[in-house]
Amino acid sequence: MDGIDSYLDQDGRDRLNNYDEEGFERIGVQLSSERDLPLLLAVRNCTFVAHDQLFQLMMETGIEHDRRCFNWRIRRLTKAAHVRKTPAIDPYKGAVYSITRFGLAVLESYGEGLVSVTSGSRNLPSILQAPHFLELNDIHHAFKSTGKLKSWKSDRELISLNYVIGTPLAKDYDAIAEIEAAGDSLRIAIEYERTLKSADRYKEIQKAIQDEGQVDMVLYLTSTLDLVFTLSREFNHPALPMCFVSSGKLRVNLLETVLLFAYGSMRETFSLRDAITTVLPIKG
Repeated sequence: MDGIDSYLDQDGRDRLNNYDEEGFERIGVQLSSERDLPLLLAVRNCTFVAHDQLFQLMMETGIEHDRRCFNWRIRRLTKAAHVRKTPAIDPYKGAVYSITRFGLAVLESYGEGLVSVTSGSRNLPSILQAPHFLELNDIHHAFKSTGKLKSWKSDRELISLNYVIGTPLAKDYDAIAEIEAAGDSLRIAIEYERTLKSADRYKEIQKAIQDEGQVDMVLYLTSTLDLVFTLSREFNHPALPMCFVSSGKLRVNLLETVLLFAYGSMRETFSLRDAITTVLPIKG
């Protein structure tokens, strides 16, 4: 009991205290490497994920196809204290899940740990941060819908990579999407802004990414349309191609989304598809 208890918060301890013998058997159940581990990894990498988003992700990766089986599986992981469940957050559909310390410890036991978040991390993300990550999940799905997405790395994965690669990223982006483009590939750093940071902070970011060699373009997505124009003005003559658009527009129009494009002295309004075409010849 002490070994398990050390990985749980108060809510998890309360649930453990109420478990009967059958409940403890559920905690000790062996995970399926084909279904359970990918599901647990997805919850961890998303940081927060809504029920429908998680089912959609599992379908897109070919892990799950039956909603009843999926519902049983996520309920099983929740009851086993691997995953924490919180009420739905509008407008995202279904309960919201995040991984527990115990879930992280289980992944570490299977050799699937991350440097950026461990069972021994001092703090885990607050539920107040959930809307940010839930929107990123929808952005991920939008890129998947284009049929051009080759890979997607979440911020948790990127932070871990930054610890171990010889040439780290200039900053910890929210995600990096690698997409197929005209027989080539393009690495797009994704940043989602729900609110504006200070002008000084954006100056620091512009300075940090001016020599970025790991991505070909930065795509800033905002929660509202008015933020697009305000945010774009914070980046003057960027040395790295940058795009600015609201997240809602991207999710509807995908590659045909009309956005603001900035690179050096160039400031244009055209589609994401055209932005990609423009960047391909100048990428590093």
